[in-house]
Amino acid sequence: MNARGTIVKAVAVIVALLLVAPSVSTVSTAQSQSVFRVGWGGTSLDTFNPFTTYAQISTWITLDIYSRLVRVSSNYSTYIPDLAASWEVIGGDTVRFHLVTNATFHDGVPVTASDVEYSFHLASEPWSSRAANVKIVESIRVIDNYTIDFTVSSIPLFFALAASNIPIVPKHIWSNISDPSTYSGYPPIGSGPLRLTEYKEGQYVVLEPYNRFYYPWYLPRVDRIIVKFYPDVTSAANALIAGDIDAVGPYIPMAMRNVLVNNPGFKVFTSPGTTYFYIAFNVDPNGTGNPTLKDLNVRRALAYATNVTYVCDTAWHGYSKPIASVLPTSNIYYNPNLKPYEFNLNRAAEILDQAGYKLGPNGVRASSNGVPLSYTILVPSKFPEAVNAAQVIANWWKQIGVNVEIKTMDTGSMSAIIWNNVNGVVRLGHDIDIWDWIVSPNDVSQFDVFATGRTLTGVSDSGYSNPEYDSLYEKIYNASSMDEIKNIAWMLQEILYNDLPYIPLCEIEAVQAHSVKFTGFDYGWPGGPFGGDDWRTFLNTTPVATTTAQGGNSDYLVIGVAAGVIAVVAIVVLINRFRR
Repeated sequence: MNARGTIVKAVAVIVALLLVAPSVSTVSTAQSQSVFRVGWGGTSLDTFNPFTTYAQISTWITLDIYSRLVRVSSNYSTYIPDLAASWEVIGGDTVRFHLVTNATFHDGVPVTASDVEYSFHLASEPWSSRAANVKIVESIRVIDNYTIDFTVSSIPLFFALAASNIPIVPKHIWSNISDPSTYSGYPPIGSGPLRLTEYKEGQYVVLEPYNRFYYPWYLPRVDRIIVKFYPDVTSAANALIAGDIDAVGPYIPMAMRNVLVNNPGFKVFTSPGTTYFYIAFNVDPNGTGNPTLKDLNVRRALAYATNVTYVCDTAWHGYSKPIASVLPTSNIYYNPNLKPYEFNLNRAAEILDQAGYKLGPNGVRASSNGVPLSYTILVPSKFPEAVNAAQVIANWWKQIGVNVEIKTMDTGSMSAIIWNNVNGVVRLGHDIDIWDWIVSPNDVSQFDVFATGRTLTGVSDSGYSNPEYDSLYEKIYNASSMDEIKNIAWMLQEILYNDLPYIPLCEIEAVQAHSVKFTGFDYGWPGGPFGGDDWRTFLNTTPVATTTAQGGNSDYLVIGVAAGVIAVVAIVVLINRFRR
């Protein structure tokens, strides 16, 4: 082992020791008998399979059911131990992890390095929604039951995308599943601090502490966490007002914000946004939607006929901002040089005229072979702002000779139409959809959505395919520095900006609310504590009645620990970056 690896290992051990520090106060706090209820009005839970889910709520519910090798801190640039108690860099391209030796799955079976290796194998399968996260992994070698090596093409990306993201599942269960790609993952058996004890489809899940968790100081401060599902965010917010739940995710409707602000029983706050809404066009070469959308001229005309700024100011009541990228502005790879297409209905009409789309007697344009510019836009009914946006946009498009029908429905029905699976062959079956993405601040795997062939995994709702884009995208996983990653990311965004498989619309401010009966939340976490991305929310939730004068909001279960180790862990990150 070289000196550099020794330093990194020492730092990781120090971090692990520091994490032990708050164990006494944490355990004593968790003695109160209490229940924390969260209402979710976003995209519905689709599966408990962490390798096939596309729904944020599915990921959030299982964030603390499944362990990761490491966990990301609140600034998304440092990492703290989870299943890996320590690690070191060997030879410049290999990371050796030393696992905790007392971890068990929720069924009592010990966790070993073989489970880690198997989990990364599942993540790398073509059907896995996490395949992009492990593209940087070149090889895995199990040294013994509690030691495992990863040889990777980029150490910074490996920690950001893989080590902190891949859930560790029990090999003794999953290896006996005939087809993991269709496995529901229920019941989810992990090794994390929470275990699922009850599930009522379409209604709720119940999470409780796993008292054999290897870091007992991580255990939550409440006895039960109930996540209730609502048809939309308005219903969830009304449930909060009625006292049926204690918090709302992923956000509260902007029209209801003042009602909650003026009620002393609730804390309303705004966190950095990680969610954006977009218009997706079906450009899938094998798709069954209106073929005129495959013509860039049509998509350019529709972009010029969309006043993104107006949509953000009106549909989202000013609690959003216009963007022109497939990444939110909180992402470190966001390209700030891109601006929304200038709203110009005359320019839009000229583009269609020049491309040969003539206006018919019914006011609708058609292609030279008679295909009308008549489209159906699918919109999740649970997002009233998105429905309003679709109605405004449809009116503008009508003025340039484009007919639009808007269909609102639940997200499950939308998915069935978009990813039309006929005898195992997936083709996009819609014209246009308006939906949202939640993108973490350090995530580059969002670019995988636009790589060729991503309709098969239920990820791409555009079916975009461009060899130039694919070639450039592959280079990002072999980048030698963070600056090179950023440069490639900016170029990828420019290609998508010009090709328009999407029209990015609005980045949503994470306006959320919770009952003042609970505290312990990090409002600065991108996406907010109830946005579905903060793994610490359920662990930090503290009933106010049990908050001591010495503790209060600052006595976070994990936040306080992360603050204590942040400088130390930063050394690890800097060492990894300097090596490039």
